[in-house]
Amino acid sequence: QIMQTTDIREIRITKFGVCFHIGDEGIWLYAPENESRVAPIEILNFGKYEPYETKVMDLLSADAQHILDVGANIGWYSVRFAKRYPQSQIYSFEPLPLTYSFLEKNVVLNDVEDNVKCFNFGLSDASGSFEYYVAPGAGTNASLLNLVNSDKAKKVVCLTQTIDQWCSNNDVCPDFIKCDVEGAELLVCRGGTEVLTANQPLIFAELLRKWSKPFGYHPNDMLSFLSRLGYVCFAVGESGVRYIDVITDETLETNYAF
Repeated sequence: QIMQTTDIREIRITKFGVCFHIGDEGIWLYAPENESRVAPIEILNFGKYEPYETKVMDLLSADAQHILDVGANIGWYSVRFAKRYPQSQIYSFEPLPLTYSFLEKNVVLNDVEDNVKCFNFGLSDASGSFEYYVAPGAGTNASLLNLVNSDKAKKVVCLTQTIDQWCSNNDVCPDFIKCDVEGAELLVCRGGTEVLTANQPLIFAELLRKWSKPFGYHPNDMLSFLSRLGYVCFAVGESGVRYIDVITDETLETNYAF
């Protein structure tokens, strides 16, 4: 009865864990234990997963041949892109080893490994090894900083590259970038200055003031940075899409298209 008002079609309990069958696309996802904010649990709790944002992403990515999913988590968007656009190539970046293992598992489970390539590192403004903070039950908020201020957060050493380096090494010119990296979105874009300038891929990014502040910037710094590269910004929320040139304390939207 709980599932009848959600996009969850079926839940299976297997020896490999709990698996969710989701939406008209028929996506199957294994979810890590004790994670309350991963896509399947969000759908179970709230009916759908980011419905307004997803509609905009569908429009922006419709003609994309090369999609970067930066902060892929367990693969909800990567798998969804692959099922909607079987002729496109999706490149999924997830630095955390445990989360990455679920990303790989879900890509194989949905039989989209031919057009989804997974990479066990993050994208940032520098290439190297960095400590990520992972609080118990808050893997979706894992970041280069201890954003949730948990004294139980564990440090996990992960690798990063820049978009510019990765695209050059792999000869990829992205058409669309989805970026959700818990406050480090500006770092990701700074690391892709050459690619963004040359290729002007469409970008969909989450920008939360509370997450960007510990990184020493305001979301408006992201707008200014991308504006200098020729981008304009649109806020995405329940009321639709609107042009925006400044984010204030009264701004309700937390997702933006560039």
